[in-house]
Amino acid sequence: MKARCLCGATQFEVELKNHEVAVCHCSMCRRQTSGPLLSIDIEKMDFTEQQYLSVYSSSEWAERGFCNACGTMLFWRTKDHSFANINVFTLDELPEDLNLNLEIYIDSKPTFYAFNNQTKKMTEAEVIEMFNADKE
Repeated sequence: MKARCLCGATQFEVELKNHEVAVCHCSMCRRQTSGPLLSIDIEKMDFTEQQYLSVYSSSEWAERGFCNACGTMLFWRTKDHSFANINVFTLDELPEDLNLNLEIYIDSKPTFYAFNNQTKKMTEAEVIEMFNADKE
């Protein structure tokens, strides 16, 4: 599937793992996007235009990609590239069968907004444990 930033200076193709959309309520995603990040897991990502691609090391184990021309948040991935997801709205065409089914860092979510549908909810500790379990 084709994806791109707002201005089109950074373009890439992705292979989706599934059509399950996750919401991240962590403070970094909220600060970066001015709201919760809606993302979808990917198998692989190949950049076709990357002159303006920047990668920010946001923690000891993860990094975030963005277009430094327009500021669009593009992806989040582990530094070893074993797991990655993209901002679902970077996709040129959204699959019709997308399903919002997971909210992470639920213990960081501000009280002034909520999603209507039922989702699995994971705390910060549960998310960190999940990624650390993959490394054992």
